[in-house]
Amino acid sequence: MGARSLWTSGAVVAMALFLLFGWAGVAVADADDTAEERLPVFGTDAGRAFPHLMEGMRGRSVFLLGDATHGTEEYYAFRKKVTRHLIREHGLRAVVLEAEWDGGRMVDEYIRGRLQPDLDPRQMLLEAFPYWPAWVWANEEMVEFVLWLKDFNSRLPAEEMVRCSGMDMQFAIFSALVALEGTWPAGSREERLYEDLRQWWAKYQDYPMGYNFAYAQGKDEGNRAATELLATLPAEASEQRRRLIMLASAEEYYRVMSGNQYEAWNIRSRHFTGHVAEQLAEPQGKGGVAVWAHNSHVGDMSSTDVQDTGLVNLGRLARERFGRDRVFILGSAGYEGTVLAAREWYEGPLEMVVPPALPGSVEAMLHAGGWENPLLYFENEGQRRQWSLELLHRGIGVAYTPEAEMPSYYLTAKIGMRYDAMVFWRRTRALRQLVTP
Repeated sequence: MGARSLWTSGAVVAMALFLLFGWAGVAVADADDTAEERLPVFGTDAGRAFPHLMEGMRGRSVFLLGDATHGTEEYYAFRKKVTRHLIREHGLRAVVLEAEWDGGRMVDEYIRGRLQPDLDPRQMLLEAFPYWPAWVWANEEMVEFVLWLKDFNSRLPAEEMVRCSGMDMQFAIFSALVALEGTWPAGSREERLYEDLRQWWAKYQDYPMGYNFAYAQGKDEGNRAATELLATLPAEASEQRRRLIMLASAEEYYRVMSGNQYEAWNIRSRHFTGHVAEQLAEPQGKGGVAVWAHNSHVGDMSSTDVQDTGLVNLGRLARERFGRDRVFILGSAGYEGTVLAAREWYEGPLEMVVPPALPGSVEAMLHAGGWENPLLYFENEGQRRQWSLELLHRGIGVAYTPEAEMPSYYLTAKIGMRYDAMVFWRRTRALRQLVTP
């Protein structure tokens, strides 16, 4: 369904949807807990509906917390609020970022008090996330979050502290190879394989995409040594295993990219899902795992207009692997405002104006409802079905061209199937990137 036909149907049904089921809600206690009020599926205010949202998350194991852009303050702030509540009230102890593994590890060391005590959190984040697009994690919202986590952990024994990890595998290739140094006996066949792998990747150390270009031109056949080395590790070598799995995934990802970008996306999605599964199996995963990633990763892709392309994503795979009743997916959306993003890949970020969302989008529908910050929470299948209308839904990544919004930054989705809940803002603000202290 195209944008024009979506607008026709969307404009007609927007008011009808509210009249038909806008008040088919759930009982939620008022702030003073002395009375109960019926809140609609359109939660008229995310703050007032927040206690019910968190109660709906109780008993889940995987919390996929999405952002509609990688550069908006409100999305990060709301995820922080949700994650802090999960940590304090639900016993969550594992936070996973859509970030490289080495950056996640440095954050983990910082919040557990394992780095020098006087290290400035801004300096730590700048060092932890040197790869483009650094602002996604090196920003002021993250400063407040890591300080809070460090303070929370300072009151706990080591085995009860919150842990942080990064699940991505696009750039931190050489640091993974450095971390594997000394794993195998000197002079052994395994050590020779490792050295061969290290020397091979060294050609692409500063620009991993160069391997993709070389492979596509027939100049490189690739190197599968990481997969072979995996079979040589003992079961207890979990950290080395993670690094080799990452290297094997990265090699496959760049190798297939030119020939099949869909499959490259799927490789990354499966790697994300595998990392979440590993975290669930660790002691810190017993209280659940919170994952911070873009809506495109966390929102169930089987409910969108790309479901027949063979694409999968973390949201879909998590529901399939862990069970729908164990996974909670929270999406986000905004109507207009500003965003921090680059105009082209590998360029620096700029604060850009995000124009009003297109007619026929879920963002335009919510904006027309008159609420500043509503929370949609789909408590049951009936409410999901009521929100099964196909609507445009905007998503902005790290590169953004406002004047070319359609079709580049929209997909068609059934919101009630894509998410378990979605929070919306009429106007949003750009993230504030960090500068060296």
